[in-house]
Amino acid sequence: MSSRKYLKATDLAQLSAVDILQRCLNVETVVSTKSSFMQRSHLAVRYPDLQHIVEIGAGMQALSTNLVHEYSLHQAVVRAFDRYDGSVNSGVRVPRLFNIIRDTDEDFGTHNLDKFPTSYRTRGHMVTMDRILPLPKIVRKALISHFYARDGDVLPDPGAIDAILDIPQNKHCLVRTYLGRDTGVLTKHGFSLRNFPLFLKPMQELGLDVMGLASTMGKAFAIMHWGAGVNGDDVEFVLGSSVIQGTGVEALRLDVQQRAIGFYLLDFGQCYVVDLSDDRDIVYQGFKGAMVTGDNQLFIPHYEKSPHLYAAFRKGYIEAGQVILQERTLESKFSVVDFMNEYEEYAEDFLC
Repeated sequence: MSSRKYLKATDLAQLSAVDILQRCLNVETVVSTKSSFMQRSHLAVRYPDLQHIVEIGAGMQALSTNLVHEYSLHQAVVRAFDRYDGSVNSGVRVPRLFNIIRDTDEDFGTHNLDKFPTSYRTRGHMVTMDRILPLPKIVRKALISHFYARDGDVLPDPGAIDAILDIPQNKHCLVRTYLGRDTGVLTKHGFSLRNFPLFLKPMQELGLDVMGLASTMGKAFAIMHWGAGVNGDDVEFVLGSSVIQGTGVEALRLDVQQRAIGFYLLDFGQCYVVDLSDDRDIVYQGFKGAMVTGDNQLFIPHYEKSPHLYAAFRKGYIEAGQVILQERTLESKFSVVDFMNEYEEYAEDFLC
């Protein structure tokens, strides 16, 4: 894993959008930045009336039973990463779960339901977990400057950039790393930083470490498959951030945060369990079938169109899978090399 590189938002502000993205869209970069959210959080601890819950995204789990299912699989993945990531060193972070709150919990509803947005004040199962913080404001502004639709070579008007930046939904910026698709369309109409799609070609043009991301992603799939027995259907990989402990004088400031850029795995609502006690062919089918469905092929490098990138994904998957199978004494039953060969043959019928 790379050593942390510390940058100040005030210094970054003097650079071009491209330079900012090149420096900041890398795992383990730490940006020191002023944070109004941090100030509000400190006040809210002392003054409960200031506490409120904000919608930062919407999932597909309309039924409470689906949420319980996702909680169970998410928990299995967290346990697998806790157990095996020290051995395989994926560099991927999975949000930790705190609790599942049942719809029968009257105490929680009495004290907290009025803090939710009006449209969410219906009793139901809820899950509390780590929040993946958005990318720092200086990075969000650079994304708009660089990717917002231009007229020829003319940069968007600074006022337009600030207007987009100030839209509340655009403060919830996570970047989806689409290694499996070269390009996509971003237009002025409906431009959004929420779940921002970063495609392969722009990542390469920015000089981002796509080979490292591919290897990391391969290891993460191996941990899900062989460590957790979860098929990984329609999961997401995103660049986000987290707060780390500051040092020196800045550690004492309530308006400054040290924000570490991280690579996160999330969204297990479409996954299901694959029983590793089943026959090998059934297990292989459960895993490879999920790898070609949903958005997985947006994330997984295409094995024909991007052979070098896919090779990094494959290598990471095989290295991690072999370690896990050996630790679980399953190496005589399963072969991750054979599985990846089968996946490639299987994918030929699905990938274009």
